[in-house]
Amino acid sequence: MKQPIFKTLSILVLSVITLSTSSCLGPQLSPELEAKLEAAEEELEIARALEQPPHLPGTYEHFITHNDYPTTMQIYRDEQLMAQADGKSPIYICLGQQRGRLYVGDRVAADWPVSTGVASRPTPTGTYKILEKKPDYASNLYGKIRDAKGKTVNSNADITKDPIPEGGRFDGSPMPYWQRLTWDGLGMHVGKVKAGKRLSHGCIRTPREMAESLYKITSFRTKVHIVDELEGCYPARVALLEGETKYKESVRRLEEAETNYAKLRKQADDEIAARLAAEGKAPEKKVAKATKTEPKAEVAPPVQEPVVVAQPKPEVKKTAPQPAAKPASDIGVVRPVMPRKNRPNFNIYMPLPR
Repeated sequence: MKQPIFKTLSILVLSVITLSTSSCLGPQLSPELEAKLEAAEEELEIARALEQPPHLPGTYEHFITHNDYPTTMQIYRDEQLMAQADGKSPIYICLGQQRGRLYVGDRVAADWPVSTGVASRPTPTGTYKILEKKPDYASNLYGKIRDAKGKTVNSNADITKDPIPEGGRFDGSPMPYWQRLTWDGLGMHVGKVKAGKRLSHGCIRTPREMAESLYKITSFRTKVHIVDELEGCYPARVALLEGETKYKESVRRLEEAETNYAKLRKQADDEIAARLAAEGKAPEKKVAKATKTEPKAEVAPPVQEPVVVAQPKPEVKKTAPQPAAKPASDIGVVRPVMPRKNRPNFNIYMPLPR
């Protein structure tokens, strides 16, 4: 008799668990959408793994495959190689990239942006040696022309073409850390630089930080190679041409995966909301709308009973015991009995009764 009862109870318990579980799950996604969502999530995980840079951070290959190289104002410096650089370390100026590079052996010690000559005054290619070095230098060809009152009348003047007004003067453009390459005015110096832009009258403008470092390293035997395209000794050619392409492709794949997953996630939320609405269950809203509230009936404030505060008992000061008051007479006073031998000798006189 016990077994049928036990089986019946087991069936009842299992049915209750099944009903409660099914009610907690709520509306389910359609099989097709659920499969698409799972596939999109897997693709997103793969894209995130592939997005990792192909080269270790801090390496030159990592630098040139990031930040939209070569059109970046960032400067790459390998401090260990910079410490080894000397007057024999060659410098390459790539006009096509508008980048300068300092080599130590077959490795790039520094890579920085430059701005060379514009189309009307192009920077000539070739191999040069440094002929002159001056930390403070001003151009004797290009600068500003001022009138007699000191007002600038030409901010981009060429002394060989533009006249100077009577009483005026010519102020050559400052060119700190000047390093001359030709006697007709070609050189490297500090100047305004925009990544990938040709701005000068033919000189090689360099950021101040890099111009100062090069000035300390170079000597009169340093060779400066000005080339149109990548130099033949460029060590990171493969990383630049292939690594950058792979990295940009991985970034594009990650962006597409994120967009697709977000789209399917929104579609799934909309489908669940539609099923809840069909079942008569409105989905919970994150922001509650303002509702009109009926005025509440005024309720008299409760009467507050007086609060009895217990008064503290007066503090009783303890005083030293006072000596008993001396009686007015000796009656009732008990005095100590003196020993007999110490009593004085005297006669006791008692009157006889009459």
